[in-house]
Amino acid sequence: MRYRIYFSLACLFFAGLSVGQVQAQDAAADVALVNALQGDVSYQGREGPARKAQAYMRLRHGDKVTLASGSSIRISYTTASRQESWTGPGSFVATSTGGELLKGSKPDVVQLPAAVPQKLARISDLMNTSRVGGLVVRSAKAQTPASKEEVAEAIATYESMRATAAASDVTPELFLYSVFQEHGMVDDLKKVARDMLARQPNNPDIQQLANAALNAQ
Repeated sequence: MRYRIYFSLACLFFAGLSVGQVQAQDAAADVALVNALQGDVSYQGREGPARKAQAYMRLRHGDKVTLASGSSIRISYTTASRQESWTGPGSFVATSTGGELLKGSKPDVVQLPAAVPQKLARISDLMNTSRVGGLVVRSAKAQTPASKEEVAEAIATYESMRATAAASDVTPELFLYSVFQEHGMVDDLKKVARDMLARQPNNPDIQQLANAALNAQ
């Protein structure tokens, strides 16, 4: 009987550890990519001081975002098919399912195609890679029926996004950029890079990412 009690207590202990580990992982998980911002926007994690937000940075679950009057931020969630545009003054908390309003006005919300979040999740890493040593483009492989279908669906998704996005919004191009880079489609990658530059010619982050593609072999 005593051994059964010890065993039950041990199970509860390890179950508690597992739940805690899952919760910790959720708390540290990236949930969104900042597509654009203007004005004074800051973010603060569960620990540490508030910091100035930057374009194409990633937000984690639980990050608090604060917008000063006249500022704005647009984020695309990498854990949900959702894009939000917030304007200040106000604040919200980024979560895996979307922003939770703390103060101010609710965001304008656009539903993204299901394939988009996973591809956008790669953009921040591609940005970092392009800054430190150039973009690594995978060697092009012989396309299979499955890969051809994936690329065709991505192009169709891009066209749908492009039809409703603002002229200066490069979120559709970032999605397609990720797809072409992943498949080693250098020529197509360079075309979308030029389109990004045309839409945001004065954005240094876009310049960096586009030039990395244009210099890829």
